[in-house]
Order: sequence, then C-alpha cells, then structure tokens
Amino acid sequence: MNKIFVFLKKFGNGALDVMFPDNFKCILCGRDLAEDGYFCKDCLREDIFNDSNRCVICDTRVPKGNIICNHCKSKRSFKRCVCPLNMEGNVKRAILKFKDDNARYLVAPFANLVAERLKKDGINFDVIVPVPSHKKSVKKRGYNPPELIAVRLGEIFNKPVLQALEKTVYTKKQKKLDYEKRQANLFDTITLVNKDMIKDKVVLIVDDVVTTGATMNTCAALMRGSKEVFCCGIARRNLIGSDERFVGEQKTAEIVDNVQNKM
Repeated sequence: MNKIFVFLKKFGNGALDVMFPDNFKCILCGRDLAEDGYFCKDCLREDIFNDSNRCVICDTRVPKGNIICNHCKSKRSFKRCVCPLNMEGNVKRAILKFKDDNARYLVAPFANLVAERLKKDGINFDVIVPVPSHKKSVKKRGYNPPELIAVRLGEIFNKPVLQALEKTVYTKKQKKLDYEKRQANLFDTITLVNKDMIKDKVVLIVDDVVTTGATMNTCAALMRGSKEVFCCGIARRNLIGSDERFVGEQKTAEIVDNVQNKM
C-alpha cells in the first residue's frame, strides 16, 4: 500500500489518468464521452450514418422508391460497395483531419466501423487491396490513408493486404469533378502490379471516401482474373440534391472497357 502511495505522490494525476482513464473523446468533435463508444450525444443527433434508402450497389442515398442510383444503371466493375458514415458535418471534418492532418488515431475506430458494416451485410472476401496514392502524395502526407484502413481491416479479418495497384500518374484532385471527368482523370493512371496476386480471389478494395464511385470503378476494372470485387470506404458523399452530372450508360461502359482492354 505504501508503495502505491509513493508512486501516486511521485507521478500525481498522470498516474491516475493511466490507471483510471476518463478522457474518452468523441472521434468526430473531441467532446468527452459519458460512456464507451465512438460518438457523443450531440454528434449522434447529426446525420452521421449512411443509412435510409440507399443504392443496393454503390450505397449512395437514393430517393424513396428507388433501389439503384443513376450511376449504377450503367456498367459497374464491382458487385457492391459499403460505407458506414455520411460525409457531412463533423464526419467530414474528422475524415479530412485523418487524410490531411496526420490524425492516425482515427484509423482504429474508422476501420472498426467499416468492419462492422461488412459483417452486418455479410460481405466475405479473400484479400484486401487499398486504393493507391501516388508516391508524391505519400511523401507529402507521410502515408496513404486507404492503406492504413486496409491494414487494420486485415488484422480484424485475418486477411492479407496486397499492394496490387499502383498509382503511376500524379493527377489533380477530384473533389470538384463530376463523374465523367473523374473517370477521365483516372484513366491510365492506375495499374495492376501482378495479375497472379488476385487471380480467382474475392477482392475487397478499400478507399477512405466514396463520392461518385469513379475511383472504385476504375480499380475494380483492373481486377481482371479475380473471382469477384467488393468495395468499402469510411464515408459516402451522397449525391441526392447535388449538381453532379450523371454520365450515360454507353459512355461509362466505354470507359470501363477501355481500362480492361489495356490490360
């Protein structure tokens, strides 16, 4: 007992914080949490979860009565994509912090949320492939966000993480581009490193944020020889009410076919 007293006297509140941590924070806003979990009550009142009526393929929200979005009426190279969070408000701020401000402490909770969604939807896979970043981006940021999430998912599901894709061309940011321009911006910029890595495998492609699904579609198109391709992200930027221009079926199919024919 005396030893404990000496220890506490020497290290003070720091020792108490280690022994009895009470500084659990909301991963979105940083407020203290009253109980275990990721989100505070205030954030839970916001529209943080990607729920309600969603496209059965790409997981974006669609108007009531619809089961598929305009993009997915066109040819998709993946079977399904899931994202647990909605890319708005505090979710958006937290993800941008993770992507651009070295907030790696968010890797575990974000990956856990993705894992819960994958399990809930019964998505099974053999290997995990992160969406690649160009070496200039990795050097500037210090890491590739999708890769960090992929590694954590690999630990959760005990599945190998493969660096099967490489970003060979440095492209401009896609934030303000519509679907067709995003596809064109990505065309011929990502390559499959080794076909044998994904041959006859069910592949899970991992990104951080999914907007139109153009990046996922391009990566999935390169998975030629795989058995099946699923995709996931931390959050979905939903397109209902936005100014996104939807590309026609023929144009989308043409872009995907061109990617596949290059292989």
